[in-house]
Amino acid sequence: MSVVTTKIVAIAAAVLGGGVAGVLAQDVMQQRLPFLRVVAEDDKVRVLRYAPGAGDKSVMHSHPEAVVVVLKGGRVRYTFPDGTQKVVELKTGEVMLRPPVTHRDEAIDPVESILVEIKP
Repeated sequence: MSVVTTKIVAIAAAVLGGGVAGVLAQDVMQQRLPFLRVVAEDDKVRVLRYAPGAGDKSVMHSHPEAVVVVLKGGRVRYTFPDGTQKVVELKTGEVMLRPPVTHRDEAIDPVESILVEIKP
């Protein structure tokens, strides 16, 4: 594990050490998306690198509670199970604590972020 990844995992574990309960609709990694990969994982967290190009999309999936670190900002369109959509402007350097979510996403701009998912 790299020093940066180790620090992100440590911060996430300290902030969200309690974990999260819940059932996920579909694990995003089952989609085998070329712009999403696991960079580290243990029994408490899974660290994902999300780096889609403009127009890259996923299908509906779920994430547990997570810490998101934006490495390269841009716009992403999220669609939720009820059909509502939201365009979010991710800002480079932004760090977010995200509750569990079910959505599909489409990159409007190329973006890059690290997601530290807290395992239930």
